[in-house]
Amino acid sequence: MQDHKIPVPKDGRFMDELVRQIDLLPVPSSLSGRDEEKLNESLRIAGLIRTAFRKRYRRQALAVLIADIVICSVICLVGYLVLTPQVTATPVLQFISTWRYLFIGIINVGMLFFLCRDAWRATV
Repeated sequence: MQDHKIPVPKDGRFMDELVRQIDLLPVPSSLSGRDEEKLNESLRIAGLIRTAFRKRYRRQALAVLIADIVICSVICLVGYLVLTPQVTATPVLQFISTWRYLFIGIINVGMLFFLCRDAWRATV
């Protein structure tokens, strides 16, 4: 083995030539610096999109909440003023007067579901 080995010069010329030839080899795309720049740009764009969606959904949730409060307040006010306990002339009005808070609650929850359907579809 020693007799047939490749002669390597002692002055470092061999290593310089080896490094030069290694540098001439193609670089895999995963190791090139351009991909890191593209990745950073993609992450920055994704962050901007996430921030925009977060702001949009906050505004949408606030609008749904305000609309629900207004609609429920009107329904409760009408239910309170129209369906007072003194108006119990018929059994139907007496039944409605007795269970009015349950009906108002069901209407409020239904209205909340109706107003939030677009927000739930967008997030699912």
